[in-house]
Amino acid sequence: MTFIKYLLILSTTLATLACSSMGGSSMGSDSTVTEATAKQLSGDVPLPPGTVIKQQDTLVMGTGNTWTGRLNLAISGEPQAVFTYFRDGMPGAGWTLTSSSFSKLSLLTFTKGERVANVQMQSTNFGGNEVLVTVAPAAKPVASRP
Repeated sequence: MTFIKYLLILSTTLATLACSSMGGSSMGSDSTVTEATAKQLSGDVPLPPGTVIKQQDTLVMGTGNTWTGRLNLAISGEPQAVFTYFRDGMPGAGWTLTSSSFSKLSLLTFTKGERVANVQMQSTNFGGNEVLVTVAPAAKPVASRP
């Protein structure tokens, strides 16, 4: 029963927050990372200069080292350079790399305290990269019953 209550509270929170925007810009427009966004993420996830947040597909709940959600980003540059930026930059923000795979669709997985971050990236046809950063609470092992 607690799991159902948790899901109900989470879905209600998500629905409420979906109506708001991150960094004060309108929900339908994309924006370059602003000071407000940088403050909201508070150095928790480093973003390369010139990163554009796709507001319509982004949802962030909380601030600082406790936020969860998904960032949908457009980042210019070579795919290998973007991959390296996250692979080398996230540990500087306290994240521990647990797995990585560089290919057409690259994936990095990190842990930090009670959270997990997945960074998924792929190059676009226009010389940029689409990057999804998803941060969520780490799954806790379910105690087995005798």
